[in-house]
Amino acid sequence: MTLDTRFVLTRGSFELNVDLSFNEGEVVAIMGPNGSGKSTFLHAIAGLLPVTSGTLVLDGEKLDDASTDIFVDPTQRTVGLVFQGGLLFETMSVLDNIVFGLRARKIKRTEATDQAQTLINQFGLTELLQRQPRELSGGQSQRVAIARALVTQPKVLLLDEPMSGLDTATRQLIREEFREVLAGFAGYRILVTHDSEDALAMADRIIELDHGKVVWDGSVTDYQGKV
Repeated sequence: MTLDTRFVLTRGSFELNVDLSFNEGEVVAIMGPNGSGKSTFLHAIAGLLPVTSGTLVLDGEKLDDASTDIFVDPTQRTVGLVFQGGLLFETMSVLDNIVFGLRARKIKRTEATDQAQTLINQFGLTELLQRQPRELSGGQSQRVAIARALVTQPKVLLLDEPMSGLDTATRQLIREEFREVLAGFAGYRILVTHDSEDALAMADRIIELDHGKVVWDGSVTDYQGKV
């Protein structure tokens, strides 16, 4: 079983061109300078951006195929995405943020809350459920974002610069939490980061993008030798 991303995605004058395959169980870090296509790549997998040509296939199921107009809606993909900075819905409570993916699948609020309870307990969010995102610290926001990404029990977990904007102490704490989350997640795990320390601490494999193309793809051990 694999996640195969073989596509071109054009946005204005920018073109992302990838031919990559991912295996269950490996943690892959996507690195590269600003504007290299890292977030665009994750957004294509999540279904937030359609591919221009080529295909995106998860465990044999086509999620996006430009040649046949196949496009699975983001709410129907078994993909969880933690956005850069958490990016919570500011007009929703913490609880409504967490259960958003379940509610989008027409699950009743009480049932969705029951399904989310284990994650709420795991991330210590019980006392925060009625708060608004503006009332949370950076670390708390990221815990809510993780719970929201995991609540639909996705096959693919995407983390887009999850520790950007955090102070050093919080960053270290959240890094440890993400490492535990990744270790306990059996599916496909892809982390976008510009920080080599994050990549080396959490990943098994590192892919570098530059100007929309893959310029490096190898193990963490090989990457350490390279740098």
